Amino acid sequence: MNLCLGTAQFGLNYGIQSNGQPQEEAVFNMLSYAIDNGVTLLDTASAYGSAETVLGKYFSFCPSNIDKVGVVSKLKPDSFTENNKGEWSEIAIKSAKSSLDTIGIKKFEAYLFHNATYIFNDKAVEALAKVKEVGLADRIGVSIYSPEEAMKALEYPSIGAIQIPYNVFDRRLDKAGFFEIAKEKDVLVFARSSLLQGLIMMDANELPEKVKYARGYIERFHSICKQYKVEPLQVAIGYVGCRSGIDYVVFGSDNIKQLEEYIELKDFSLPRELIQDISRAFENVEDKVVNPTLWR
Repeated sequence: MNLCLGTAQFGLNYGIQSNGQPQEEAVFNMLSYAIDNGVTLLDTASAYGSAETVLGKYFSFCPSNIDKVGVVSKLKPDSFTENNKGEWSEIAIKSAKSSLDTIGIKKFEAYLFHNATYIFNDKAVEALAKVKEVGLADRIGVSIYSPEEAMKALEYPSIGAIQIPYNVFDRRLDKAGFFEIAKEKDVLVFARSSLLQGLIMMDANELPEKVKYARGYIERFHSICKQYKVEPLQVAIGYVGCRSGIDYVVFGSDNIKQLEEYIELKDFSLPRELIQDISRAFENVEDKVVNPTLWR
């Protein structure tokens, strides 16, 4: 399993179960620990508050680690409008350069649309492709939220990376045939939301009011974990990590203890029977559970 450390928590309060944005010193310790223990990719975005700035400070503090880890970042969601349509290429290049300068690196492993609706606009995709053409990223792509967005992204030869939501509850892309096509097209696939912003790990009796309807799914998941005597975190991450077609599992961490727990799972594998039971139990989960934008 290849792990990619997400940095949203380093720049803002993130997730339904957030413990708050960690202090800079704690972030530095987590980054060093991650890099020292085999994490080779960081996921960030200019929309993640101060995350890119914090990464830049870290690499200034620890320049020896710059060449040990790659970085994926994203174009701000509102970068393109009809009013500035003729300038989209310049905007994309300028934005990528600004993020690279802030972080203190020369090139991104991938530079993505943060606003997935841009994937339906040919001109927007052409503009983002300029970032790769001028040598600021090895790949360009998109962070998607729905199967429709994912399948549309696969239509473009220039799209080389797609970040997807995928977890024990959210397997919409399995049904869409996404992974098979992505592999054929040599598209790098990053899976985020393994814990569904922390919802999967929560006590079913302590769910916030806005997601109480997820209680049955949470109870069923934890019941299966107990049945096989495997920790919920091991199942949640291990299930995603064993999915053929996923190149990186993107995970976030609020503190060093969480980070250590994730990294311990790097070489963890689940029993086949457990994987099959999870697949059967959550074959059809409601959109209002798997899509956090509907939690409001």
